[in-house]
Amino acid sequence: MNGLLQHLLESTLFAAVVWLVTLALRRNRARTRHALWMAASVKFLIPFSLFVALGSRIVPQTAAPIPPSQMRFVMVAGTPAATLPAFAGTLPSTSPTRPDWLAPLLWLLWICGCAGILIRWHVRWRQSAADLQNSTPWSQPPGLPPLPMPVRSSPSVREPGVFGIFRSALVLPQGIEQRLSPDQLHAVFAHELCHVRHRDNLAAAIHMLMEALFWFHPLVWWMGARLVEERERACDEEVLHLGNDRAVYAESILRVCEFYLESPVPCVSGITGADLKVRIRNIMTAAGGHQLEPHKKLLLAAFGIAAVAGPVAVGLTHPRNVSAQAIAQTATPLQFDVASVKLAADQNILVTRPTRTPGRFRWTTQLSYLIEYAYDIEPWRILSDTGLGTIYQIEATTGPKTTEDQERLMLQSVLIDRFQLKAHRITKEANGYFLTVAKNGPTMPEAKGKEMPTAPQWDRGPFEDPARFEGTIDAFLPETGVCAVVGRRVTMRQLTNELQRLLDTAVIDQTGLTGKYYFAFRYATEADPDIPYQNLFGAIKELGLELDKHKGPVEMLVIDHIEKIPTES
Repeated sequence: MNGLLQHLLESTLFAAVVWLVTLALRRNRARTRHALWMAASVKFLIPFSLFVALGSRIVPQTAAPIPPSQMRFVMVAGTPAATLPAFAGTLPSTSPTRPDWLAPLLWLLWICGCAGILIRWHVRWRQSAADLQNSTPWSQPPGLPPLPMPVRSSPSVREPGVFGIFRSALVLPQGIEQRLSPDQLHAVFAHELCHVRHRDNLAAAIHMLMEALFWFHPLVWWMGARLVEERERACDEEVLHLGNDRAVYAESILRVCEFYLESPVPCVSGITGADLKVRIRNIMTAAGGHQLEPHKKLLLAAFGIAAVAGPVAVGLTHPRNVSAQAIAQTATPLQFDVASVKLAADQNILVTRPTRTPGRFRWTTQLSYLIEYAYDIEPWRILSDTGLGTIYQIEATTGPKTTEDQERLMLQSVLIDRFQLKAHRITKEANGYFLTVAKNGPTMPEAKGKEMPTAPQWDRGPFEDPARFEGTIDAFLPETGVCAVVGRRVTMRQLTNELQRLLDTAVIDQTGLTGKYYFAFRYATEADPDIPYQNLFGAIKELGLELDKHKGPVEMLVIDHIEKIPTES
């Protein structure tokens, strides 16, 4: 529905620009203005998004970063609505939603309106077809040049008109040769042949389709009147340009209007369309009809180029941003140049993050970490009946400009080719938490400049040089039943990722904190009265933060099969 509204707005604005351009060309030939209004009509069938998509396909596709999580949570009872996070596309909106019956009702209304207009035009078309069916070949009086099309006479036709879109025939009211002089008949024929040369019936039929599809838009009907007006005026100008006498031509139109009526169907081109008074004045005064001046030709060229090239340029500057997984599934899978995978000699030592240098990828870690990194997925979202704790040593070479997203795809290829990984995704209900700021605000020192807080906690841990690990979070077990967590100049996103690992469930940052922080805390990993630390929830409160429980549907990765002994490369 939003896409349709955007398309209607674009088409309306395009028609408004066309109107301004036609005002600038009001003293020039009507055929040019007719073509502009026809373009505005056809625009209702062609959204600008098609040109944008065309431009986006010209440039190479770019891989979008793999989203860290595709979680959607709903509030549990008792949680205030204000705590919903501002993550687009991850949570259901709390704004009022339209009733379920509104969209079907609008579609039904549109179908009824469209069908009503098509039925009305079908009846009128059948009437015109019957007039043509009842016609007979017309006996042309002497003194008139032969016409390059069939000419017929019908007692029921209401005025001279061209019937048919691709195979045209001129149908005249019976006895018209007795009411008009040969010169007047010649002027009428010249007018009708102008309609045939310019395929005016086809243009009128196309706009009739626009009126049926967009019957609810008054601009479409207003443009239809402009098309008829400019169509008839264009034929008037051409008839005069062919050398016909102005007075004779104007009198022929008045004589037809005196004895006959207008054509019943817009796509049957007659001679009495548009404002008769204005037409006669223009015919007699030779108003308008001038050739386009150079500066106006430049205006039209700029308008046409902008209408087509503008959206294409938008697509060129915004190439299609597809997910890395989508590229991996539709294109040749990315591979490491050379990859060595083997069981680690020491199954008690692992590293939680890979070592990435230009052209090199090294990591000694558990199989679970490899899957998490390759698919950029949290550990609690991996379901496997097989233990994933075996530690492997991976060394691989890549291109010097390989991105991390590309390395993730390369690692996926390693898991599929060497470990025979087979997996699928499901959605299931899962518990989770929102990380929020406590009432009194955060107590963590914010990183400012290059200075580190002068607190002894920052020097405690498994590493001798804390500055070396700036921007990381370290979790280790300093003693039995106790976990220590140290963060050095890290974001709340990093903290929530670590909490997801510690809690083995979803944690979403809702703190609104955008800076980088230092923190250190210890918590009890088991309920033991001899351990002098709180649990994780209490430790988080000491940082001025809180964990609020929520639940909702979450996408999970199910491991169907994986080999523990990797195959040789």
